[in-house]
Amino acid sequence: MTDAHIVVGISGDQQLAHQHLGGKGYSLNHLVHAGLPVPVAFCVTADAYQQFIRETLPAPLLESGEMAQVRETILNADIPEPIKQAIQQAYQNLGENPRIAVRSSALDEDGQSQSFAGQYETYLHVQGIQDVLQKVRSCWASLWADRAALYRQGHACESAIAVVLQEMVDADAAGVMFTCDPLSGNQDQIVIDSCWGLGEGVVSGQVTTDTFTLDKNTGSVIAQEIRHKPHYCQCDEKGQVTILPTPEALQEKPSLTPEHLSELNNLARQARLIYGTDLDIEWAVKDNKVWLLQARPVTTEAKEATVIYANPWESRQSVKDGALFSRMDTGEIVTGLMTPLGLSFCEYYQKHIHGPAIQKMGMADISDWTIYMGYIQGHVYLNISGSAHMLRQCPPTRDEMKFTTRYATDDIDFSHYQNPYGPGVQGWDYAKSAWHWLKQQVHNVRHAPKIVERMIALRQQETQRFLALDFSKMTLADLNRELERADQYFLESCAAYMPFFLQSFALYDALTETCETYLGDKGNGLQNRIKASMNNLRTIEVTLGILKLVETINQQPPLKQLFDKYEATELVERLQKDSDGQAFWNGPFEDFLFEFGSRGRQEFELSIPRWRDDPSYLLQVMKMYIQHPVDLQKKLQETESLRNQDSEQLLSGLPFAGRFKLKMLMKLYGVMAERREATRPTFITETWFYRRIILEVLGRLEAQNIVCREDLPYIDFQRFRDYVAGRISTDEAFDPELLNRNRHQHLLNLHADEPPMAIIGGYTPQIKVSETNDNPDQLKGLAASPGQIVAKARVITDLQTQAGELQPGEILVAKFTDASWTPLFALAGGVVTDIGSALSHSCIVAREFGIPAVVNLKTATQQIQSGDTLIIDGDNGHVRIQRQES
Repeated sequence: MTDAHIVVGISGDQQLAHQHLGGKGYSLNHLVHAGLPVPVAFCVTADAYQQFIRETLPAPLLESGEMAQVRETILNADIPEPIKQAIQQAYQNLGENPRIAVRSSALDEDGQSQSFAGQYETYLHVQGIQDVLQKVRSCWASLWADRAALYRQGHACESAIAVVLQEMVDADAAGVMFTCDPLSGNQDQIVIDSCWGLGEGVVSGQVTTDTFTLDKNTGSVIAQEIRHKPHYCQCDEKGQVTILPTPEALQEKPSLTPEHLSELNNLARQARLIYGTDLDIEWAVKDNKVWLLQARPVTTEAKEATVIYANPWESRQSVKDGALFSRMDTGEIVTGLMTPLGLSFCEYYQKHIHGPAIQKMGMADISDWTIYMGYIQGHVYLNISGSAHMLRQCPPTRDEMKFTTRYATDDIDFSHYQNPYGPGVQGWDYAKSAWHWLKQQVHNVRHAPKIVERMIALRQQETQRFLALDFSKMTLADLNRELERADQYFLESCAAYMPFFLQSFALYDALTETCETYLGDKGNGLQNRIKASMNNLRTIEVTLGILKLVETINQQPPLKQLFDKYEATELVERLQKDSDGQAFWNGPFEDFLFEFGSRGRQEFELSIPRWRDDPSYLLQVMKMYIQHPVDLQKKLQETESLRNQDSEQLLSGLPFAGRFKLKMLMKLYGVMAERREATRPTFITETWFYRRIILEVLGRLEAQNIVCREDLPYIDFQRFRDYVAGRISTDEAFDPELLNRNRHQHLLNLHADEPPMAIIGGYTPQIKVSETNDNPDQLKGLAASPGQIVAKARVITDLQTQAGELQPGEILVAKFTDASWTPLFALAGGVVTDIGSALSHSCIVAREFGIPAVVNLKTATQQIQSGDTLIIDGDNGHVRIQRQES
């Protein structure tokens, strides 16, 4: 073999063949031939790899199938001198000791029929010939990785790999673009995802992106979504590619200019013509120059916009077309977009937990799992029609339309609505089901206090036991037994929680109706002002617990100095090293985590760390409270006093019967809500147990180079369970094709237009388009907590990274809030959200803290910017925006 065949310049020479350059190299050569802007690159050919293998690895080892041993041998072998010299010459041709990108280019990668992007290695900012040679060896070794072999579905002996050495574009902005709408296949549109810094953050899904949809013919922007971008991917001071905080001035700024978008549109059209097929193109911008880094055919066929249903398993088209699904209130544990892991866990809950749990509410017939829930574009829905059909068994919910309309949005037309599941139980069967319901209610009321005590004790006992486990010494069979134990208590705690959850909703609705009956217009929103005090709600206990920790910190000057000096992320490590910090970390803070450490955001989303997994959010809240002291007890007392005055004034003019009924409902609602909050943490704790065991197993498999911890959001929960139980193999449980498909779908869901809050029938997905409003300075939502306030807005879309931005008295604007946001309410002057209900934890807490809240505004986070002045009316659900001067 001549040196000319070892390393070749990617020059656009059409004589350079795919079998020498591999997928990436051949694609780049294609782009160069067409005259498109591609950074200078060379290719260490597949011939060089094969020569290296022949001279370095003995045939018995290659044929043994010992992939780990082959990889180790490749990584430590000397590269033959002719290959080494050719690589060195190519590196020198790229500049004087330059930083370059070293990318694998397997023969079966980025092809027309299959795409294995991400299965082989890519290294950025590689500098120095020794590092370049080592990275080339690493790319060669990646052909023998277990997960890459699974993608190829063949033996590594039968394949080969090239390596691209490319001039490093130290991007100002980068990303990916599709030459058609990847959701609908619309050929007239180009969709671009962009971020600050290197595009590696987009590909890995670790950074937030802006999304632009362009008209392919005119280049005009059809839609754009400029997101808060708290992090970007870049080379740090040590030369390592890492995720860094985005400079504040860039966090809200579009990552592409109109000129960049126009250039990308032109390049996309040219590339599409050259390849004759739609492409997924990686690009970068440096000093206003646009570069194409690679292009691969879109692996899914373009198709007409497809109607999807929340219940695709349903065989009856009449049911698919007629069932009402809603995410108006999903208990805050599944609010917002879910990852594939979160969705598959919800499916597990739907099939194995929900039915037995709701049976405790008193339903004799719980039907089957198919009518409980549904899923659209990564969002979880309740099947309202199916639930209403079942609830007809119970006397209080015999009128199914009261339940149904509660979960509907204003645009749902019920004029011709009929429940597609039929009229429900009738005659003697109804009498029997009503009697069964009554007996269960008597049982629930009689045993309610003991059930609450049992759930609290169970949570504490199981937490203590679980924390004492040494996972490193446990076999898969041991871990499977732990999972089955979690199943048992997950079901038991959900069954305990469900009656309290439903009864608190029923009582709230009864309170609302009674207010309207006796007070008319004067009773509008009254249920939010006169309900019983719930100062001991667990969500408020969390905030009180944090304030107690802050008090401890303030009493110890050396400890307070640590909090004053270091950022929250640094404190996680500093507190465990410093002597004063250790005493706090292992003492009061550990006590707090024992009680609340399993809490977090979207608590059915197993991919999101809980507070014990990542306590940086808690530490950030403590820093905020140190800087801005909060007297929460005083605030709660003042709110309670105002509520009492308001209640007495409103109730004093009522007849005895009305006053008695309202007071009774208020008391019952308060009791039931407290029981709901006391039992809820038990099943949430069980979900954390699931997460911890999943991470343990992934850690073991990562050591075997089978799957990565970063794949956590994309695994399937049921397949994982089957693997741990020994029912399926590793290959089946962590099938790379499935992981890649899930990753791709989740990225599409992230940038798709959100499906409606409530829907009857099918839905056609589309790329996100900013909604228009006839009056963009006036929003109307759901009144959730009474009161009026005028204050500056603080838009927070990423709680973990933005919590510290909230200033005292500002109005917190978020897509949605759950219990994990509660500590911020102590500082906020008001709360505004896109999604929510009057009975969400956050709204209850807002009422206890005495701050106005308006929820379910749909587009608040899109239309409000931090710094805008908001006038919010928590009695009527109105929000007015006074724009900040630019």
